[in-house]
Amino acid sequence: MTTATAAGLSRAATMIDLRRYPEAAALLAGIVATAPDLPRAWCLLARAQLGAGRGADAMRAAGRARALSPDDDWPCRLASTALVSLGRGAAAVAAAQQARQLAPGFWRSHVCLAQAALAAGDLALAGEAARAALAIDPQEPDVQFTAGKVALAGGEPGRARDHQQAALAIDPGHPGAVNELGRICLRERHPGPAAGYFLRAARAAPGVATFGRNTEVALARVAIRLIIPAAGAVAAGISLLALARLPAGPGLAIAAGLAALTCGYVWLVVRRLPRDGRRHLARMLRRRQWLATMGAVAALVAGLVAGVALLPGGLAAAGAAVLPAELVLIAALGARLLLTRLIRRSRRMLR
Repeated sequence: MTTATAAGLSRAATMIDLRRYPEAAALLAGIVATAPDLPRAWCLLARAQLGAGRGADAMRAAGRARALSPDDDWPCRLASTALVSLGRGAAAVAAAQQARQLAPGFWRSHVCLAQAALAAGDLALAGEAARAALAIDPQEPDVQFTAGKVALAGGEPGRARDHQQAALAIDPGHPGAVNELGRICLRERHPGPAAGYFLRAARAAPGVATFGRNTEVALARVAIRLIIPAAGAVAAGISLLALARLPAGPGLAIAAGLAALTCGYVWLVVRRLPRDGRRHLARMLRRRQWLATMGAVAALVAGLVAGVALLPGGLAAAGAAVLPAELVLIAALGARLLLTRLIRRSRRMLR
């Protein structure tokens, strides 16, 4: 190996540590083109391709490394991870088991097998591999992280949280552990805190698309929590007023109280989100037309019920006051949704 090649490999490894995966992959592609017999270069290339989300390319690079160094566990682990990304769980387990046979005392081999077994749906094998990794090195954050993933898959969110918090106690910046805490919160139906964890993970590892998708899921559930209970509370409360046929004066006062309570509920839910979470929520509500349409329909129902309860003319007056504005809003949302789909379709045709 020349001095220039060694320096290039060192620079590529640093880029991978900094999560600059596409740059590292480009650099390593040049190195393996001039020095195709270096297993470490192929392994680093596979690692960079995995980070860039190119599972098939990573699989090919790992295959070259395995051919050049059949007694090394690293190419087998990389191949297993690439196979997991390609959805080939059984093949990933086989590659991980080969890695464990080559390095039975190395915690990474057991962690790799646990992750592959999870992807294949074999919880028993995943649990056995996670316990073996914990027995070898419980102070390694990736070991605690993997044990937590296995516990959550096995329906033990409490134990999963303990493992992820142990991982963060060792490495406070571990994005995977932070993401898993978000998944635990989401499973326990706490989307606000979950969104905070997902945003924190996305800030720590901005190149990982999964963290961004998880943030969108959590914020969508936050939005539904804002729309459905708030509109339902207003509609249910005013329905009671309509059934009781209270006079307009007291009815308006009670309706104002219900509106204040609803605004307080919405404020409390939004307040629990971090500042960038509120910005993400606002952007998502603008992008996801179905959420806006749900809000418009809920407002229509609540407005009609309010009109029946409080306006002298009952349903006819409520319809005259509320329906035109709501129909215009729903028509605008529908037109926007149709226009967005047409633009996306035209872009696909241009490709």
